[in-house]
Amino acid sequence: MPHEFLSATSFLAGILVAMIVSCKAAVRAAQSAREIAERGVAAQGRVLRIWRPPVMGSFVRVYFEFQPDGHERSLRCCHVDRRPGGVATASLPAVGSNVSVRYLPENPARAVIARLVSRFRAD
Repeated sequence: MPHEFLSATSFLAGILVAMIVSCKAAVRAAQSAREIAERGVAAQGRVLRIWRPPVMGSFVRVYFEFQPDGHERSLRCCHVDRRPGGVATASLPAVGSNVSVRYLPENPARAVIARLVSRFRAD
């Protein structure tokens, strides 16, 4: 009996740790997206694909491309839309549509679709 109790306790503790780590990672990613939206450089991009994960609680991913200033080639990036599911579905841009992108000049691969970031402040 003690061995079974220890296994169950370890399993539940593992789930709790995974939930805490996941929550902290989501908060950190949302803060990073807001930072990029606030201090990033504006560019125009085009939506390539939208992926809605089949697992409940997973975030929608919007794949897009844009050409940063001073670069010869376009970059392809992924915006993870961290808003609640019902809100996200209604306001996602259509595949092929043009979107306003914000990116960090020191690392253009860190880019977001501006209107999908909550509390976005325009210059």
